Amino acid sequence: MFRTSTSRIEHWCDKTMSVMRERQLEACQDRLNRCPAQGIFGKLCDDEAQDLFYLSFYSQEIKTRVPDQAELKRLVLDRAEKEACFLSPREDELVKRMLIGGGETFLNDWDEISAAEALISRLWCTLQIMDEDSARLVLAPDLIQPVTRGMMSKQYTETRAQLFSFDATLHSLLYLSGFLHASVPLTHFYRSMAKDADSLSALLVARYLRAAFDYTETPEGEILLLHPGLADPDHLLATLSKMPPAEVSITREMMLGGLNGLLPEEIASCETMRGALAGAIRPEYDEEEALEDLRMMAKQGASLPEMREVMESMLCVLPTPRMLEALRQLHLQTVRWIGMPPAVLN
Repeated sequence: MFRTSTSRIEHWCDKTMSVMRERQLEACQDRLNRCPAQGIFGKLCDDEAQDLFYLSFYSQEIKTRVPDQAELKRLVLDRAEKEACFLSPREDELVKRMLIGGGETFLNDWDEISAAEALISRLWCTLQIMDEDSARLVLAPDLIQPVTRGMMSKQYTETRAQLFSFDATLHSLLYLSGFLHASVPLTHFYRSMAKDADSLSALLVARYLRAAFDYTETPEGEILLLHPGLADPDHLLATLSKMPPAEVSITREMMLGGLNGLLPEEIASCETMRGALAGAIRPEYDEEEALEDLRMMAKQGASLPEMREVMESMLCVLPTPRMLEALRQLHLQTVRWIGMPPAVLN
């Protein structure tokens, strides 16, 4: 999902991982509320077709002119069978639910709205938001057969296996570094496809990255993948640009820890903090979410007083000496992302 900027927000209480996620989903819903009620295969006027184009992946890929509605239909239909192989995991699940449900499904939770937006960006679907708790996603009838053929093909099975490994590696690397330029995974995956690789494959992998990960774009239009907890990518990039290239040796244990979202050296302090927070979090917060917010702050070099301020905002009791000591250990033992301030007691 495209990351909306948080760089102007000064207080950590307003840019924790959970708050950023909520803000992203709200921005996503706002974009979808502006979508035409009909999809590209419906009855649209020229202005509505143009609006759909600018909300789609095609607007990021076609730089010459705006295609008319008939051209867009042909593009979508021509690519649908192969594109079905390159859906993000949540998109894949939603499409299968729609195929089983006669071309439509209701979203189970609002976390699915980002996958729904990606399917709308492919010009496959329309979304009908009934109220705050109900939304219906509809697959264009013209696409049911080509998408079904794509999902029953040999290429689908082979590509999904590749994407599973690809996805796991990227999630691990993002936990270790905080961000990743998309050119590296794009090149790696393109080469791994061997004889099946073509220009359309490269385009569909780029769509996959936009649908499966948080991302932003550089002024040159390049994709930068982000860990969901990274609050200020611009600051991190500016810091790294002033540093000599870092030589990092990534071990198997680090990759496994990154995949699990917790490095071996972070386990003890994380468990201690979890125990200290148990039963003390305000009802509107989730304990695991609160713990993750604090860990992501530590990875970005937040100071101990800043982490204490955020922790206190989550508590329904006054912080105990046990909580404060657990927070100190979490601050010290959490591995920082490259370019972030080290753990200094303050």
